[in-house]
Amino acid sequence: MSDVMDETAMTDRVSVSGDEATVQLNSGTRTHAVQELPADFVRWQLDYKHSVYDAIEKNEYIAFNAGHLPVVGTWGHEDKFPNLANKGVGFTPKDEYIERYLALVEDAVERIQALPPHAVNETRALRVNTARQFYNNPEHADWRRLGLLEIFEGSTLKNLRENPYASVLWTGNSPVFVSYQVDCLVEIITPEDARYRFAWAMRRLFEYEPFHVVQTMYPYAYCFWVTGFKNKTPKRRYPGKRSDNTVNEGHGKLDTDD
Repeated sequence: MSDVMDETAMTDRVSVSGDEATVQLNSGTRTHAVQELPADFVRWQLDYKHSVYDAIEKNEYIAFNAGHLPVVGTWGHEDKFPNLANKGVGFTPKDEYIERYLALVEDAVERIQALPPHAVNETRALRVNTARQFYNNPEHADWRRLGLLEIFEGSTLKNLRENPYASVLWTGNSPVFVSYQVDCLVEIITPEDARYRFAWAMRRLFEYEPFHVVQTMYPYAYCFWVTGFKNKTPKRRYPGKRSDNTVNEGHGKLDTDD
């Protein structure tokens, strides 16, 4: 089989119409309901992203961007254990808005590329304001899907070629430690796809920030369609309620009222 046929088979394997996703497997065709992420998770994502943009705006160091870098689990047909990797995850506009935001972000990237790669100070306001314009309008985002870029062409891509299912686990910072597992059916997309172009341009805005490994070429992107989710935010097992939603010492006693 040629490389072209291989790529076509890989990218055509998952299709979505309305709120139903269809996947072609060796064992036959399966369908899954696609659903929006829950409102509390979306609110956490928006708050986290704006806190990161605030920090970038002030030129503050960001050691790790937990809202953007969850753990992604994939597994091939013959794997005994899943492959786990931190992946940069963002969101894409709804189809009816994607050309509008794509033009906005790609224009910013074109202006950035006219300067040396290290000119982060000169472009900081442009980069942050461009990203904010999208996330300031959350009703324009498609909260049924996640956007990821493939960087290394390693185990994640190999597994998704064989088995287009994945789980994503976010864990936030203290004091709440918001945690969500999101289960997805994965569509592999190529550079001419508007969703790929949007994900690439958004990453390019912050390519040289410390929470990224600098990489400007990506063979594929992924559209992770949400098929389920679980709230895994830790809860108390013993007394000692505090207003900041953390726990204090309960001396080993179970709190049966929680």
